[in-house]
Amino acid sequence: MRTSVLGQPIHPGARGRYDRRMRIPIRPVRGRWPGWLESFGPIGRFFRLDPLTVIDDSASPEAFREAMSSIYVGGTIKITGSSRHPQPDRLLIESVDLKNARIADIGASDGSTSIDLVAQLPSFDEYVIADLYLTLRAVRVGKRVLLFDQDGECVLVGGPRVSAWPSLSKLVAALYQRTIRTGSASLGRNEFEEVLLLNPATRQLIANNQRVTYRTHDVFTVWEGSPPTVIKVANLLRRLYFEDPDLSRALSAIHASLAPGGHLMIVDNPRLSDPSPRAGIWRRDQHGFTEIARLGEPEIADLVDAFGAPNA
Repeated sequence: MRTSVLGQPIHPGARGRYDRRMRIPIRPVRGRWPGWLESFGPIGRFFRLDPLTVIDDSASPEAFREAMSSIYVGGTIKITGSSRHPQPDRLLIESVDLKNARIADIGASDGSTSIDLVAQLPSFDEYVIADLYLTLRAVRVGKRVLLFDQDGECVLVGGPRVSAWPSLSKLVAALYQRTIRTGSASLGRNEFEEVLLLNPATRQLIANNQRVTYRTHDVFTVWEGSPPTVIKVANLLRRLYFEDPDLSRALSAIHASLAPGGHLMIVDNPRLSDPSPRAGIWRRDQHGFTEIARLGEPEIADLVDAFGAPNA
C-alpha cells in the first residue's frame, strides 16, 4: 500500500491531492549557478535549496525545514514548519490537566511543532513525536546522492547542480535509470546511510530531554505500549486527504489507543482566505468522544461527535 509523507497510508479512498505532481521535476540547486541566472525572474524562481540539506548534520533548523519541502514521498510533500499551532496548543494547556501526561503527537513530520508545545507544557511523563515516514535511505553513486524510501523507491536524485524527482516523472526516471539501478543494487547490499527526517532542533530536544522520544506510527493502527493520555493529530485527519470511512477507521484506532478518560486534539491548518485556527478537543468515553473545547470549525468535528453512536 502506498503511503503519504504526512505519515499515513494512501488508501483507495484518499482524494486526489496525493497524486499531485511537481510541474518541473528537475530543478537547479540554489547557490551552484551564476548569480545573474539565479536572480533572473522567469528562471530564478525555479531554483531550490539543495534537498540534500536533510542529510547535512550542520544544517540549521530553518534550512532543514526548507529542504523538507522538497522531499516527496508517497505522492505528496513533507511539509513542515514552526509556530503553526500557538492557539490550539494554548487551548489544550488551558482545557486539559497535562500534569504527568503521556502525549502522542501523530503525523508530526520533522517535529518542529512538537518543540513549540513541549516548551509550554507543565510537568509531563512522556512526549512521543510520531510519523509513518521518519527515515529515508541515502546511497552515493559517483557525485550524486540518491534517496530511497522504505519500499526501495528512489524519491530523489541529488547532484552538484541539479535535483531530480524520478518518482514524480517517468521521463526523469528514464533519464536516471542507470544511476537508479546502481543505487538500488547498493541498497540491496545494505550499503546506505539512514537519514532521520527530524529537524536538528527536534534532535537536540530529544537528546536533552529523556521524556521526549520518537517512533514510527500509522494513525490507522492502535498505539503500542502504554496508552497515551493525550493524542494530538494536526493537519492529517481531513477530508482533503481521506474519505469518511477511512477517517472513521482512524478515529477507531485512536479511541482504542487512548487511556480511559484521555483526550484527542485535532488541529487543521487550512490554506484558506480566513486563516483562523481550527481545533477541537474531545474526551474519550467508553464508546465515543465528548467535546470539551473548540476553536472555529474543525473539519471533521461531525465525525468525531458521531463516533460510537448506534447509527454512525
